[in-house]
Amino acid sequence: MDRRKFVLQTLIGAGTLSAAACSDAANDSPLPVDAPGQAPSANKPQFLTWDGGSGPSREFWSSKLQLPWVNQGRGDWLDAKQAPQGSMSYAADTVSGGPALFNVTELVNRWLGSGVNRGFYLNSTQAWPITFAGRTASLVASRPQLLLTTGQGTAVVECSCNASWSPSTYKTVDSREAFSVAKDNQFAALQFDISKITGPIQNATLQLHCLSLKYPGTLEIFELNPPEFRDGAGTLAPQMGIANNYPLDSGLGNHPDVVFAGDFSDLSKSRWQMGSVVAGSSQVKNPATRSTYLRGLIPKGELWGCDLERVVVGGTKAGIPAKTETELYGRYYVFLENDWGSELDANKMPGWDGRFGWWNSAGYWQNTTGNGGSRPTGLKVRNQAANRWEYEGASMRGHGGTRANDGNPYDALFWIGSYIYHLDQAGDFGEGIHWPGVVIGKGRWYCIEQYIKMNSIAGPFDEAGNGEALHDGQYKVWVDGVQAYERSNFRWRRHPEMGIQGFWLNWYHGGTAAAPRTMHFRMDSVVLARAYIGPRKESA
Repeated sequence: MDRRKFVLQTLIGAGTLSAAACSDAANDSPLPVDAPGQAPSANKPQFLTWDGGSGPSREFWSSKLQLPWVNQGRGDWLDAKQAPQGSMSYAADTVSGGPALFNVTELVNRWLGSGVNRGFYLNSTQAWPITFAGRTASLVASRPQLLLTTGQGTAVVECSCNASWSPSTYKTVDSREAFSVAKDNQFAALQFDISKITGPIQNATLQLHCLSLKYPGTLEIFELNPPEFRDGAGTLAPQMGIANNYPLDSGLGNHPDVVFAGDFSDLSKSRWQMGSVVAGSSQVKNPATRSTYLRGLIPKGELWGCDLERVVVGGTKAGIPAKTETELYGRYYVFLENDWGSELDANKMPGWDGRFGWWNSAGYWQNTTGNGGSRPTGLKVRNQAANRWEYEGASMRGHGGTRANDGNPYDALFWIGSYIYHLDQAGDFGEGIHWPGVVIGKGRWYCIEQYIKMNSIAGPFDEAGNGEALHDGQYKVWVDGVQAYERSNFRWRRHPEMGIQGFWLNWYHGGTAAAPRTMHFRMDSVVLARAYIGPRKESA
């Protein structure tokens, strides 16, 4: 018997897991607080660069968070006139070996006055690399320092990061011990924590130590200009939807636009018509929301943790979809626990399902394309050998980022996006998409809503009814009620009987690499509707 089917029969049975639904207080391991609010990870400041291997590359300012440079290759900076990519440096001097000193008083006072410390951007006019000692160099006196003079005396601030990257490679490097700068080919970003310094200051000197060079060259100091990101909604106001009129989602299922609304108090097939949860999952009552969430996991050494699905379109005896749904909103809440995160691979998360395949006698769709490296065609085809119709559809799941595990200050935050199979994908596997500038962290609930509108189909049509797929399929995403992504040129289907199969609550590690440790997640408050749903109203 298929292992997932065995788990489904063992755990779901009468509609609850074999371990009875429990409250947070009774759970067998400490659980983070469920009340709405920001977790400690959300308080991380902007612009922290990292030099341990998950920091800048030619494409990304933060490879960990997959945040791209505006100007890929060289990266982004502000000059002394605050002009992006400008040529007027804050300081410049010839480096010929040994110590090198740069007067950066103006720039440091800018940071102290504004409270925004982006860091130093280093550029060289010398084509041959100039190599400097890094913050972990064996000779302590050679490490980068920021020397400050104030009315109260002097202070020495040690370097917190000296990241380096090259436009000639997509790889990131560990530059903690040493970093190099060369014209057009190697760049560096240095940061110093001056949060405990009260300004203004009288003098600020950046002190570097040159380890090696072939020829002397000029080193120019600019202000680093990394991209910003937001944790969930960040400071932006959420867009409220139909859920705002139903405190804690109570009665939301009665709204005429709602197709489904529920929590995880019931895991029977009457609610989740397809899929299963892995052994060790539990149902937990949350007094704050008066709901029962699923505490799921991806076990160490395994690939999957959950693949429940709320089916919205079933099949007929003839093996064709009973109806066609082309446009829906799907919302759920997610919470990543403290043990979440893999340094081996990203993970799949809930999203829409349009795979279909063939309708079997057990009463569910058996997909043939749309995941696992089987690219969709969007066609309705006749399987003559099996004497049945098959629909070669696609999937539109969520996608979550990796753990760096190298000391990165943002290691408790994760990029988030979509993993979408569609007719125009580049290869056999789906297209990974990052929702730009949006991350989620551990220890708090996030509201994720995904809207899909299937593409149109034009003639001529073949004997099976397949036509031409038009480039007008839409996908939109909101995180905590703030729009995070939009695209309107997808193609998923070539046959008008195909549409949205269901909402797929899929948690999968990789890829093919097994999870390096057991990782826990939570899900709650799933709603499918024909109108924008929005975040849950948290007060009764």
